[in-house]
Amino acid sequence: MRENDVLNNALNQASSEKYKPEPVAQKHRDMLGVITACACSGKQKSALAVTATLLLKKIINPEQDIRLHQSSLPGSFSGRTLDTKCVTPFLAREGFPSMQAGSGWLTRSFEQKQPFKEDYPGGISPPELKKAFLNIARDVEHGADARSLLICLLHLLLDWRNLNASLTLAKPTGQRIEEIVRIVESHWLSELPGSARLPVLATYAAYKCLIPELSRYKNCRLQDLLSHTSADAKTARVGDIDVLYQDGRPFEAVEVKYKIAITAPLIQQLREKIAASGIKTYYVLSTNELISPDAMNAVTELLLGMRQKYGCQVIVNGVATTIKYYLRLMADTDRYISEYVSLVARDKEIPFDLKRHWNHILD
Repeated sequence: MRENDVLNNALNQASSEKYKPEPVAQKHRDMLGVITACACSGKQKSALAVTATLLLKKIINPEQDIRLHQSSLPGSFSGRTLDTKCVTPFLAREGFPSMQAGSGWLTRSFEQKQPFKEDYPGGISPPELKKAFLNIARDVEHGADARSLLICLLHLLLDWRNLNASLTLAKPTGQRIEEIVRIVESHWLSELPGSARLPVLATYAAYKCLIPELSRYKNCRLQDLLSHTSADAKTARVGDIDVLYQDGRPFEAVEVKYKIAITAPLIQQLREKIAASGIKTYYVLSTNELISPDAMNAVTELLLGMRQKYGCQVIVNGVATTIKYYLRLMADTDRYISEYVSLVARDKEIPFDLKRHWNHILD
């Protein structure tokens, strides 16, 4: 496919020791730097996908006005189709920031059926990103070389990838249980992009430690984590974290909520999933550990009914409280920190800034 050849050739040039950015004007390097920085921080990966798609389209078809990005616009092309087929898979394959949903056009920022011109109404934020993106699209239409810009963009991404790969996350040892919980909780409370994934990793790390140690989990295995954006209905998963019998039957599952209060309607939504799975223990954990008395009464009544009807014990608790309890059961709490840090380091959904913030917390 010609588009893939263009992307691969551009990447080869961007990674060459002979690469020089001089053919690209400094103003355009600065604009691409804004786009890359936002994507690598996890704030706007969609802008990266859309920018790369527009540049690729201009290289393939120089006569196309790339600002006309939706097929409903006269004289346009389908940017989403090209992104879905070529660009986002390429970004994901190379370990660059990429859209889990498959295309940058699936966000409200870029889905408007308006040309990417100065008056484009889409809510691209922050403002400097919107300005950089629209100016790149404008300048390419006014003669800026799309191939040089694409190579420069990929060179910036390679720099980020190398920096990300070289980052070493601290693994403190000898910490008290209360201190371990504090620093892990501080990590997800940073509210940096990607933070919602951290309570899942923190809980999963606990299971990685406990399953080999506790007789309760004899003959059980822990399923690998899926993407944070994966839909349970499509993956046949029971929770965010699933423990299975060795024969594949569900044994225990955990649903982890980020800043979402546990309410009766939330528990009600799980009834069908629990009934279909036949699972016997189901944890619903949230980083929002405050439950009003009225909500707790309603939840307690609902949990009792589910226990009687489905034979499933549904346990509601806070993430931090649960991790503290699990740590007390572990033979080696240092291993828990090691497991958590390893998960954070390897997880492609955790942006560089959030990984680096872990070291800042420990400093």
